[in-house]
Amino acid sequence: MADLINRAKTVTVFGGDGCRFAHDEVVALATKIGAPVGYAYRGKQWLEWENPNAVGMSGLLGWGGAYEAMHHCDLLILLGTSFPFADFYPTDCTIAQIDSRGTMLGRRARVDLALVGDVRDTVAAVLPLVDAREPGRHLTHALHITKDWRERMGHYVTRGSRLKQIRPEYLVSTLDELASDDAVFTVDTGTACIWAARYVTAKAGRNILGSFNWATMANAMPYAMGSAIAVPGRQAIALCGDGGLSMLMGDLLTVAERQLPVKLVVLNNSHLDFVHIEMMEAGIEPFGTTFKNPKFAAVADAVGIAGFRLENPNDVRSTVDQFLATPGPALLDAVVDPHALSLPPHITLGMAEGFSLSLAKQAIHGNLDDVIDTAEGNILLA
Repeated sequence: MADLINRAKTVTVFGGDGCRFAHDEVVALATKIGAPVGYAYRGKQWLEWENPNAVGMSGLLGWGGAYEAMHHCDLLILLGTSFPFADFYPTDCTIAQIDSRGTMLGRRARVDLALVGDVRDTVAAVLPLVDAREPGRHLTHALHITKDWRERMGHYVTRGSRLKQIRPEYLVSTLDELASDDAVFTVDTGTACIWAARYVTAKAGRNILGSFNWATMANAMPYAMGSAIAVPGRQAIALCGDGGLSMLMGDLLTVAERQLPVKLVVLNNSHLDFVHIEMMEAGIEPFGTTFKNPKFAAVADAVGIAGFRLENPNDVRSTVDQFLATPGPALLDAVVDPHALSLPPHITLGMAEGFSLSLAKQAIHGNLDDVIDTAEGNILLA
């Protein structure tokens, strides 16, 4: 491993959940060899904080310079990750992988060097054997891309209170800012994962928990319930999709009965939003993805949970502050922009063709208003 690193002109590190106890060692290695550090979703909470070489996430939910850094390096080092998206791996560089589970080695990408071992122990053993080098263009370029991404992602945050509808980016960013440094964020499968990936800041004492697997809706509320029981005294904040919360709405009775101090945030857009996006990516005119919601805040009040209804962007900060400060369980029913979209760091030709075809079909079949609303609502992404 040390020989590969010393021979390579440019190195990129990409880590996952296997870096759980290896933050200091990975950051020390990356700093010594001037390597950008990207991460999978499961690696975000371990590698993003106090890491000057952090360049964001790769994959469909990704952001920042991780994709570029992985595709323009001589050596890619995979640390404790089973990142599943083959299209986001490079094919023309040397790849080394460390994992405590031998069955993971080479499972997702062709690997030139495979090491079975604990990430922390192995990186610590490699560290004194590698040559120190000054940060080069490879790292500075990836950091520059990441900085540009942060500025772009901030568009809907800085303008949030002045927009007509509540943008989920603004809402989640406000939650991130006002939450405790040691909060446990739990995330539903769906677009809640996108907003958490980009707008929940990883910190040394925080946890970000989710299924992070396909088609596993409705996990955020039960994860938060479990967190409130397992680690009493820490904030447990669930980012729930409206479809997910509706599937397990009966669990609100358990929250109320046990007075579990969870804070449930419902992204209320009357959409199965991620399914809607997947249909558009496939070139399909979305169908069966919209529904009529109850007033979740009223439902919460009815069962004995403090309910907050949020509809006006001007009220986001004050309402979130009051919501988080409420003793015991509370539910925030946030009516967010149903047309909010989030684009990955790398868009394939197939994705672009799919979205274009889907929008064309919607226009042809009389849904031009939705097409215009989608375009106007996401103009700042361009």
